[in-house]
Amino acid sequence: MLMHPVDRAAAWLLHKLSKALKTRWHCLPTMTPENYLDKVRVLHHSEHYLAVDKHPDIVMNTNPGDDRVSLFDQIRHRFPHLYQERLGHGFHVLHRLDYSTSGVLVVPLNKKAAAQGTKAFEDRRTKKFYLALVRGRVLEDRVDIDVPIGNDAECEQRMRCPDEAQCVKPRSARTRLLVLARGTYDGDPATKVLLAPVTGRRHQLRLHCDRLGHTIVGDFTYSSKRDLLPPRMYLHAHRLLLPTGLEHLALSAGDPFTEEECLQWREEGEVTNLQQAYADIHDQALLWKMVSCEAVT
Repeated sequence: MLMHPVDRAAAWLLHKLSKALKTRWHCLPTMTPENYLDKVRVLHHSEHYLAVDKHPDIVMNTNPGDDRVSLFDQIRHRFPHLYQERLGHGFHVLHRLDYSTSGVLVVPLNKKAAAQGTKAFEDRRTKKFYLALVRGRVLEDRVDIDVPIGNDAECEQRMRCPDEAQCVKPRSARTRLLVLARGTYDGDPATKVLLAPVTGRRHQLRLHCDRLGHTIVGDFTYSSKRDLLPPRMYLHAHRLLLPTGLEHLALSAGDPFTEEECLQWREEGEVTNLQQAYADIHDQALLWKMVSCEAVT
């Protein structure tokens, strides 16, 4: 008896889900508030700044009634003496990472450190580098994306570009993308990239990658809720350079997207290494594929 196409599709999806659960998550311990509180990795600790490697799928802070473990809960658990009750969430907020994004996050430990860190971000003296695995083969080795970003009038969980009717109050946004390697993720074409945001809009890297036609692997929101199988979104705040009058921070949260760390990623050809990529990604003399809003519509 032949199976109906809808039934075949459903059977295929169940098979993929079963495979994902068996091969990726069956060995993970059950996460509870008690054991998750201990999972904070410290990258730097001084009298002025605390830097941590944020885990994916954890919020930075919560409001009353939200019982999820937050990054600030983890920091308070590890360093209870750093908690400042007079502050809204107990800590100064210098910058943020999305719930699904991992990597370097800096927490100022006093008012002066917060002010100087904020000024460095406002003056664009900071340098931020992100690693990502994106769907498909990015053909150009270097891409300069200049596509404005605004709020979505119908959904606060996502952002929009100005050529979309739902886009509200778009602001300029620019990202440099440099290909590190091409390969496969779980057998499908994928590309490993280094991203350097020139501006700092909400969801900027995720939306810019999606607009190129290369959505970040595991990005549920910008894949139209289709990318369900990966155990995380593959976007990582890899490196942050933060110059202030108190300290010049040069922080790295490593590379979690190697073949050893990410078993689904298989590299087929390196384009450049990270050290060279750091130098190249802000080099105006190199040839860059320029992408504007009109070019991606």
